Amino acid sequence: MGAAERSIAAPFWCRPILLRMTDGVLDGADVDHAYEVVAEADSAVIGRVESSRESLRFQLAGPDAVLEEHRLVEDERGRPVGLLVVERDTVARRFYIDAYCTPGLEATVLDPLVAMGIDAASRQCDGEPGWDLEACVFEPDTASAGILQAHGYVSARRFWQMRIDLAGYPQAEPPAPPGVTRAIARNEADMRSLHAVANAAFAEHFGSVAHSYEDWLAGFVDRRDAGPELLWLASLNGEPVAEITQDHSREAVNGAYVRTLGVLPQARGLGIGRWLLECAFADAARRGRARASLTVDSENSTGATELYESAGMTADVVMEVYRRPLGRQ
Repeated sequence: MGAAERSIAAPFWCRPILLRMTDGVLDGADVDHAYEVVAEADSAVIGRVESSRESLRFQLAGPDAVLEEHRLVEDERGRPVGLLVVERDTVARRFYIDAYCTPGLEATVLDPLVAMGIDAASRQCDGEPGWDLEACVFEPDTASAGILQAHGYVSARRFWQMRIDLAGYPQAEPPAPPGVTRAIARNEADMRSLHAVANAAFAEHFGSVAHSYEDWLAGFVDRRDAGPELLWLASLNGEPVAEITQDHSREAVNGAYVRTLGVLPQARGLGIGRWLLECAFADAARRGRARASLTVDSENSTGATELYESAGMTADVVMEVYRRPLGRQ
């Protein structure tokens, strides 16, 4: 047990998260316990639960998860009050550290969890230079932001979650721009095209790092809310030029979620991105979804924010991204 872990004092105690194979995926009661913490923390800051249980389960057990570094904090009654999730992206050379606590426990639980995340990343990279840490907080959460800053994190970027209410939204598919077609990515060739378009479309975006097809595909495998029927590839005169991927991660709140929307530079300005977005909204409306949302870099240089606003979306939640180099501060 490290010094940061020992700093969580009675009546609280910290332990590893335990997962087991269930129906072919890692799961277990600790996912429910962890989700209790996330739900209470999110509700206190933005008035609702932002992530789904399955999204958290995949974060805890997915290909980037550092399972041995996850931690759950419980009080004397065994009630979960804190959570640490550690993920590692070896291509980006970045650790994603997510720490949560129930309201009022920022000093006694959240602060040591943030320190534990730094310690965990240091252990995992074993002194290898060039790594950094990333953490996110919702903008109203000044307590969490202050703790990150006290541990050497600095604000790096601001992201908006944008949404549109779909009550009365047209369910008919909008007409396609000239020469443009859309298809579900149904086989390996389609998925490889989708991956290639996404890598190229996001090459200049903040924090974007090109991952191999195998690494990218792992983000869809063993994820119960992946929505393979919602992975769409758009072609212009037969050549793939754009992609939009959605999932079912907001199904519990009757929402649709757009994970990515990318258009190759040479195909921008032709209305393809707007059309794909409207197709996604129409599809969600046909499925009875009440709203649709996505997350966008507020400083996006490709005009994405303006596109989403013109399609009827509004900024709903602001997320601040913090980064910290790994090593002595």
